[in-house]
This record gives sequence, structure tokens and C-alpha cells, in this order.
Amino acid sequence: MRFSRISWAVPALLVSACELDKAAIPRTDPKLALHGVLSPSAASQVVLLERTRTGRVNPVAPPFDLEDPIGSDEGIAESGATMTLIASDGTTLAAAEDNTTRVDRKGQGVYRFALSGGSLVRNATYRLVVRSSAGKVLSAETSVPDGIAATAAASSTMDRTRDTLQLSWLASPTARSYFVRIETAYGPRSFFTESTHVRLPGFLRNVDVEELPHVFFPGFIQVVTVSAVDSNYYDWFRTHNDEISGEGLINRVTGGFGVFGAVVRLAFDSVTVTAPQTSSVEGNFQFYGTPEEAAGSRFLGFNLYVESPAVRSGQSDVLSGSYRPRPRIGYVGCPVCGVLGSTQSGHVELVFLKDFSGADTLDVFDATFDGDTLIGVFRFGGGPFRYVRQR
Repeated sequence: MRFSRISWAVPALLVSACELDKAAIPRTDPKLALHGVLSPSAASQVVLLERTRTGRVNPVAPPFDLEDPIGSDEGIAESGATMTLIASDGTTLAAAEDNTTRVDRKGQGVYRFALSGGSLVRNATYRLVVRSSAGKVLSAETSVPDGIAATAAASSTMDRTRDTLQLSWLASPTARSYFVRIETAYGPRSFFTESTHVRLPGFLRNVDVEELPHVFFPGFIQVVTVSAVDSNYYDWFRTHNDEISGEGLINRVTGGFGVFGAVVRLAFDSVTVTAPQTSSVEGNFQFYGTPEEAAGSRFLGFNLYVESPAVRSGQSDVLSGSYRPRPRIGYVGCPVCGVLGSTQSGHVELVFLKDFSGADTLDVFDATFDGDTLIGVFRFGGGPFRYVRQR
């Protein structure tokens, strides 16, 4: 009987222990959020204005569009605001919202000041005043650090297997910190440093991405920049919003949320990444076919590398590289663009990217490797097409 009483009591105790207090969480009101960064290397100065998400609106975004950065990134644009930039000498400049000046009406929440970067005065205070259509007022101020702005990219080549990219720059006495950013296929690798030089090994990993991919991809042309930043920019991007409490970001926007800062790009490098090509699938492949077949092909050829070999049997080698699109009337894209892919047991799949971003796919090539020839079909461009490795 004693055992029976215990066996019944324990489940009852467990059930009561699982009863948690329930509390209704009130729905919060949306806040206005702005993001603006003054830059001496920019042709105009841009401020984004949107509302924070509260669950009342469930935005569904199309693919990201640089001309419409808020709406195409599941943001809630705040349109119809008035925005004024006040310089230290008292002169004022009004911004125009992009959707009021563009024929395609893109750019809701994108406010642009017709102020070239070369006209920005260093170490002078710029005050931003925003008034929403509902009468909400936001304000913030910043100053542009010292430093000669790098407007044109320097070109360099890096063998990922043996080289280390070394960057150095002149100090900016009024900068809070320096921001290093490397553009990669899976998002940027970025960090702050107090030094005026940095070493980036060829096999550096991207700790900003969960899977820890490499930073440098053979065959890619990757942009590396170093910028002097003010305190607003530094504090906003070095802090993080806590997932539980929603607190942690250092906010200096009065009446709202966000950042109004300043950066000066001190170093600007365009790095062509290479590596030895020793595998049979590596090399420079060129289109081979009749003039009629050539007319249907969008790609002249591609240069492939084994980015990461398989670590165990049954897995695919990861490929990276570049391709050259076939010239055509009206084409305004990259002259050399990125390729990602994989290969296993004679099968090759190549993803042709828009520029060098793994998030933008133009087409996919499914092929078999026969000797020195890739024969396959494009998912959107048809086929079959042949590409022969050049000796």
C-alpha cells in the first residue's frame, strides 16, 4: 500500500510542478528607427527611416533590392517624413525621399540629401532633425572624423594557400575606432580594431557566419575596406540587442531608435583570390559549340577551384570560381562574376551568382565531367552545352 500511495503521489507532484504562471505580454507600440551614416566617399548622404516590428504587421519581402532596401528586406518603411540636416554654421539642407524622385517609385523610407561627401566638413557637428507625417520628432548629431577618403579601389592578388593580406593606413586622430570589412560569398566578415594595421591570413574563417566558412574564396574578387568611425557608429555596431530583454544597444537618437554616425573609408582594396589548380575538375573552361549553340549560351566560360575538399567519403568537394557572361546589348552587370558549386563522382553542379554574393543566383548548371569536358544543362538557360578545359 505504501508503494501504491507513492506511485500515485509522484505523478500528481510532477503535474503540479509543470504548472507555470501565465502572463499576457502586452503588445508594444512601434518606434521610429533611423539609420544614417555620413561618408566623404559617397556621392550623396542617405538616411533610412522605418518602424520597428511589433507583430501587428507581417511584411512579406521580395528578393533584396538595393534600390528599395527597406521594403525588400521585410522592413516597414516610414514614408512622408520631413528630414533636415543642419551644419555647424547654421546652414540647412532638406532631404528628398527616393520614391518621390524615381520613375519606378522605389525607395520608400530612403531619404537622400544632395550633399557630396567632398563637401562634408571634418570634425564639425551635423545635426539631423526628422519629423514624421504623424508629428513625431527625432534628432541626432555626429561629426565626421579626420582622414583622406579612399574613393578608388586598389587592386591586388592573393594566393589563399600561402599569402597573408596585410593592410595599413594613416591614423585618424578624431576617430573612435577603425572598422575592417571583407565582403564574402556568405556575408561580410567585419570587426573593429584600435590598430592602424591588420593581417588577414588566406585561410581565415568567417566567425560572423554560423557555419564558419572561409573568408577568401579562390576565383572571387573580394572588396576589403577599412574605415575610421565616430563614437555613434562604433557604439551602435559593437553592441547587440538581447533576444530576451530587448536591451543592449547604445542608442543616441532622441525621440526614436537607431544610429546617425559618420565613417571615412581610409583603405579600399579589390582582392583577386587564387590558389593552385591541381584537381582534374579545376581549371579554365571555355564554351565549345556551333555559332547557333553559342547564341543560346549566356556564359562564355568559367574558372574553377576546389574551395574545400571533402573530409570523408560520400561527401562532395566544394567548388568556387568565376565566370564571364556573354556580352549582350543592355547588359549592365559584372564583367567577371562568382561561381559556387560542388562535385562528386563525376557530377558537377555550378551556381552562377549575381556579382559575388551567394544570396543572388542567376542560374544553375548541372553537368557531368568527361575527360576535360563539362557537359550539362542550365536550369533556366537550357542546353545541353559543353565547356572544355584549356590546357
